[in-house]
Amino acid sequence: MKIFIYLLILISITIDCESNNISYSDKTYRSTVHSVELFRDGWRLSAPYRNLRDTTTLALEFDDLTDQVETFTYTIIHCTPDWIPTDMQETEYMSGLSDNEIRNYRFSRNTLQPFIHYRLTFPGEDLKIKIAGNYILYVYRNYDRDDPVLTRRFYIVDPQIPVKMDVHRTDNLNYFYNSQEVDFSLDYSRIPTDNPTRDIRVTLLQNYNWNRAIQDLQPKFVHPGELIYDYEEGNIFAGGSEFRHFDTKSLKFNSDRIDAIVYERPLRHVYLKPDLPKDAKYYEYQEDLNGRYLIKWDDATDSDTEADYVVIHFLLRVAEPFEGKDVYVFGGLSDFNLLPEFKMTYDLQAGGYVCAAILKQGYYNYQYFIDDQADPADINNPIEHSFFETMNEYYLFVYFKDIRDRYFRLSGLEILSSVKVPVK
Repeated sequence: MKIFIYLLILISITIDCESNNISYSDKTYRSTVHSVELFRDGWRLSAPYRNLRDTTTLALEFDDLTDQVETFTYTIIHCTPDWIPTDMQETEYMSGLSDNEIRNYRFSRNTLQPFIHYRLTFPGEDLKIKIAGNYILYVYRNYDRDDPVLTRRFYIVDPQIPVKMDVHRTDNLNYFYNSQEVDFSLDYSRIPTDNPTRDIRVTLLQNYNWNRAIQDLQPKFVHPGELIYDYEEGNIFAGGSEFRHFDTKSLKFNSDRIDAIVYERPLRHVYLKPDLPKDAKYYEYQEDLNGRYLIKWDDATDSDTEADYVVIHFLLRVAEPFEGKDVYVFGGLSDFNLLPEFKMTYDLQAGGYVCAAILKQGYYNYQYFIDDQADPADINNPIEHSFFETMNEYYLFVYFKDIRDRYFRLSGLEILSSVKVPVK
């Protein structure tokens, strides 16, 4: 186990590039890059979107676990609603320089793990965005687009289609006890279209997890100026369960989910209390961040450079392994993906699945994922299970393609909680 941990910590730069192509998703390509966050500047837990015509900036922050400054450069890529690059020229969707340096960086202070913290805010004078839509922020080394560092999704909204949205327990009796239904309507009276079912596309997400996206729903009813999406099955999400959590904002004492904090050269190790599969019959309320995490050290004046990296040890107690299936730690800490560093192994002596991962101090949500499932909130998940009461955030993206355009613009975005409290 220790060999595995130290391999994670070693500063060995590896590139994970599929046939020398980047993935148009949230992905990190270098093993030394950690704690990647993209958000509306000033609100760290927000989704990365902005209005086409306002002055809001987006902020990208990440750490490179080295002590040598790199030249990181970036550009943006306009994409379709399905996250395929459009055939547009860069000058059609942005102005300014197409390749820009990330010049804002700071060295870590008094940490066992040295790192350099990078920060970028955009759009700005060097790069301006002309049109609404889905975008990829692409960071690479030394102006070489064949040397990827990370990709992250973000959104530019030109709100032309008002949305009415409602999240509630589904009326479908097959999913009555474990799922939630998202009904909505669109007011398209302000846009030029004679065929709204052709020109308008929608995407639904739960908890900002694009692996759970419902796309290309057709309206159930088409009224003059209004599309109504009110189904009994196509717009249903498994409710899942509330996310588990752990808190490393302070390492002076064991918080409620920490069993032990031990210094094992070269880093501190945090051993979480053992987790158990949840009871399928009882919903357990737990206020959470819907899978996200917040970087913070309570004693720091600047958590970005003073919060340290620690090795987190997960333990999921089950009597025997799931035959022929892999188990992962899953959530915002893994970009809602199945990453090798979060793959668990069954340990007979520990009596369950174990995993160790290096993470920056803060507050984290997570769940356990079995890789034969469509998603971690699957109704039949034997670890987490699914409940209609679970509090989730839902995102509705509305895209419109004018007959004169070659692209879909993002013309509406609504975010709503399953407890009917708007998320602003």
